[in-house]
Amino acid sequence: MDIYDMYYFYVALFYLLIPFWAVFHYLRGLNKKDYHARWKEFFGFYTKKHTQQVIWLHAASVGEVEAANVLINYFRDNSSYKVLVTTSTEPGYQRVHALQGDRVEHVYLPLDIPDAVGRFVRHFQPRMAVIMETEIWPVLISKCAENSIPFFIVNARLSEKSTKGYLKFKFFLENVFSGVNAVIVQTELDARRYQDIGVSAEKITVTGNIKLDMAIPESTKIQAFDIKQKLFPERMVLVVGSTHQGEEEIFLNGYKSLKQRFPELLLVLVPRQPKRTDEIIKLCLVDKLNVVRRTEERPCTASTDVFLVDTIGELKQMYAVADCSFVAGSMVPIGGHNIFEPILLDVPVLFGPYMKNSEMLAQQLLDAKGAIQCFNDADIVDNVTLILSQTREKELLINAGRAFVKQNRGALERTVAVIENFMRERKPRHLRD
Repeated sequence: MDIYDMYYFYVALFYLLIPFWAVFHYLRGLNKKDYHARWKEFFGFYTKKHTQQVIWLHAASVGEVEAANVLINYFRDNSSYKVLVTTSTEPGYQRVHALQGDRVEHVYLPLDIPDAVGRFVRHFQPRMAVIMETEIWPVLISKCAENSIPFFIVNARLSEKSTKGYLKFKFFLENVFSGVNAVIVQTELDARRYQDIGVSAEKITVTGNIKLDMAIPESTKIQAFDIKQKLFPERMVLVVGSTHQGEEEIFLNGYKSLKQRFPELLLVLVPRQPKRTDEIIKLCLVDKLNVVRRTEERPCTASTDVFLVDTIGELKQMYAVADCSFVAGSMVPIGGHNIFEPILLDVPVLFGPYMKNSEMLAQQLLDAKGAIQCFNDADIVDNVTLILSQTREKELLINAGRAFVKQNRGALERTVAVIENFMRERKPRHLRD
């Protein structure tokens, strides 16, 4: 099968899968009227006129939106072009709206089929496309190339597992990547992996991780202080952020052990998907733990064991009130989440063994003694105990993490430089025109 046959096979397969996508989309959006109302956007149909000649940035879901926010702010503040943000999920849209309000436009990313992508491109006429992290859509890249739209993959990362999967289609991906103007990666390891799957070396630039350039607004700390004063003012707090199925049991068991040493300890659980709230409450009840949900808007009592955050967009505020934090998605093979948010809030951070989403940076942070890695339940209990009982150890961890972030900032500036240099060379118009 040659590359053209492969392309048409990919498109045909995508069309065949649309009925299954439609059922999945319908079920996922049963309780989300806005999500259902906007289903046409996935096919490139829009109910209103939008600004054209936009700077288009795609961030698949919540995590990517958080990382992209500093880049969105830069383009919004330094360009005369309107910024369009696309997401693939409704939580992603909700996070865009919470961070940017009406200062940017938003639609859902069209399905990767020629008709839908073609309508999207004609409707918005993007000035350029900036895709966050690991999004490889052959039709999207091809259509941008056909329409001379510069295409950048930024803050890019590639796990070992993904690399092995993509290598099977390298002959096809080499042609796909010919339509990409630059791949701006987080680490040298990511650079090698992108080369392995077909990106030419001259298109790759290593800039570091944009997440280290995230700014925590003072309003976040003020909101966090208010939350603690209203809901659990007298409690010592362990925040476990972005938990996935199979992780809550680990932390509930650990909490029961920690509670014997620290009676005032409150476990704050922030599931990656708030829709799992009922499932998590059942686990707490099995362990005879007293739970208060965030949406109940009632204060914890001395007998409350678990504060369950069943909302979206409040993880930073929870980290900000923590005496110790654990970034989940790392005790089960998910790959981990943003380990730098707690550090930026001067909170000690722990994480688990499964960190493929940022393996090199995680190891560098560990080498700098700016975080602690836990491999099992006992590790979690021992290290949380160390942080909560040894003020000096806690301060050393916080200071080392802060120093690491300071030394490794600058990814935003380097990323923008790559994009602006390319756009400058494409005269007559500069990005800042």
